[in-house]
Amino acid sequence: MPSSTAAAPALTARLELGRAVLAVAVGLGLAAISFGNGGYFPTAWGWGALAVLTVVAGYLVVGQATRPSLLALVSLGALAAFGAWTWLALLWTENTAATVLEGQRLLLYAGALAALVLLVRRATVPLVLAATLAAIVLASGYGLLTRLFPERLGIYDSVAAYRLEEPLTYWNALGVFAAMGALLALGFAARAQSIALRTAAAATLPILLSTLYFTFSRGGWAAGAVGLALAVAIDPRRLQLLLAAIVLAPASALAVLLSSNQDALTRTDAPLAAASREGHRLALYVLLLVGASALLGLGLAFAGRWIAPPRQVRLAFGAALALVAVASLLTIFVRYGGPVELTRKGYDAFTTTKSETPTNLNERLFTFSGSYRSELWHVAWRDYKANPIVGSGPGTYEQYWDQHRPLQHKVRDAHNLYLEVLAELGPLGLLLLLLALGAPIVAGIAARAHPLVPFALAAYAAFLVHATVDWDWEMAAVTLTALTCAAALLAAADRRDAPPPLMSLARIGGVSTALLLAAVAFVGLVGASALEAGDTALDKGRYDEAHSQARKASHWWPWSADPWQLLGDTAAAQGDLTEARKSYRKAISKDGSDWKLWYDLSTVTDPPESQRAVAEARRLNRYATSDFEATDVPR
Repeated sequence: MPSSTAAAPALTARLELGRAVLAVAVGLGLAAISFGNGGYFPTAWGWGALAVLTVVAGYLVVGQATRPSLLALVSLGALAAFGAWTWLALLWTENTAATVLEGQRLLLYAGALAALVLLVRRATVPLVLAATLAAIVLASGYGLLTRLFPERLGIYDSVAAYRLEEPLTYWNALGVFAAMGALLALGFAARAQSIALRTAAAATLPILLSTLYFTFSRGGWAAGAVGLALAVAIDPRRLQLLLAAIVLAPASALAVLLSSNQDALTRTDAPLAAASREGHRLALYVLLLVGASALLGLGLAFAGRWIAPPRQVRLAFGAALALVAVASLLTIFVRYGGPVELTRKGYDAFTTTKSETPTNLNERLFTFSGSYRSELWHVAWRDYKANPIVGSGPGTYEQYWDQHRPLQHKVRDAHNLYLEVLAELGPLGLLLLLLALGAPIVAGIAARAHPLVPFALAAYAAFLVHATVDWDWEMAAVTLTALTCAAALLAAADRRDAPPPLMSLARIGGVSTALLLAAVAFVGLVGASALEAGDTALDKGRYDEAHSQARKASHWWPWSADPWQLLGDTAAAQGDLTEARKSYRKAISKDGSDWKLWYDLSTVTDPPESQRAVAEARRLNRYATSDFEATDVPR
């Protein structure tokens, strides 16, 4: 008895340490990939995939791995099958290199979800979500500082047109990222057990919502609103949720209002001196509002502990909220027309193309233009109809768009995850993706009584909704944040007191698979790193280094045209047209569907070969010449 009594504190300490390590790993991992350009580039996928797959293999060897719940198995199994279908598409894809890149990204996503499913338990859900929120606040806070202190941290991107995008490097991705964080922050401010955590979470809301505002992302606001509405719909304590939102709203609303009134921070033509002056002043306002929001959160926490309103008061509060909602809806109908009229106006506005970003970015938030999305979706549907069984191959939308687009607009993705998957991987690919992403929703609804689940589901739903209008799937920081919320939902829904241990055969199979996939990720990482180093060397005029790195990449990525294109670019920059021609021809032999390679070849050859190359470039891209000369790439 004494020995068992003495062992109990040691076991508890080990459990607490394990939980703390898990939370720190989740927070640091999400923060690292957020600051790595949002995880957009292959080097980030490679490092991330190596890390998570190593964790999976190690935990299966030395950890106490248990059998996942049914919903977790459905989600993880469907995502793994989606990844396998992606790699299998190498048999029919129209662009091998692009398909391999899509497969490499999926190694990160499937590995991350596998690690989270193995490690996250119902008891660790609050810690994991808190770590996720901390990572979002850290990245969003840095992004906001680049706007408030532009003379020190500001980065101007002509494509972003003054919309806040750092550190993720894409404004709409940062927008939905901050919106997901705001939903999680509201959850902790309303439901965390610790008063200190509730106060701290409330303090982050003005930061997150100011960041969201300066992205000028309409989709981010809309996705956040949908997520909040879902949380209210499923939460058994929805009146308490709404009360918390109402109490905490003034400080954040004032932060957004003050942000919108800073002309030099919301106009594309503002001089740096004015932006710095107004940014410093707004930084003080936001700091004061952070303190005010923290005090509101503290008051809300104490009130929740000491005040228990009677049933009549709760009913009256609910009735008042319902009346306000009905009155607001009627006001909208009177002012703008009924549901049918609103739908017609919305469709007309969405399909009306507005190519120029307004000088006053505040105006952008109140427009409903789809920014070419209707054309992007129409071409994606045509792509699916041309390949209705298995799709055209992962990563091939860009080349189909280049060849069939109705206007001069450069994009890589269809700005709709589900439609793009349907076009590239066919109905089976879409079904697998929907199963993988849908299982956590079922889990969230089943576990809605958990204090934090409605908010985790709200953040997850914001991602799923926003993915219908943008390319969040390609931004690993956003997708991994969503997958972390998904894993928390799956763990919260697992009510088994003592899950059975994972069988030895399953462990062996899991370790073998993780190590094999880690080897694939390593190959991708080495090739991507060499290409990245070669591009940097070429930009700086270090031609020998660029040539060496391109050769290295060609050994590790023998299927890709990119190393040979880099060799051609390096030779052309040195004036060695003979070597440039050889390299470009080799690149074309690996990927003859890339119009840029044909155009590059035309610049180092003489007629008639140069004329044939230009003709082929224009066949593959009717706006080839204009695209090649463009200095920006609208995303």
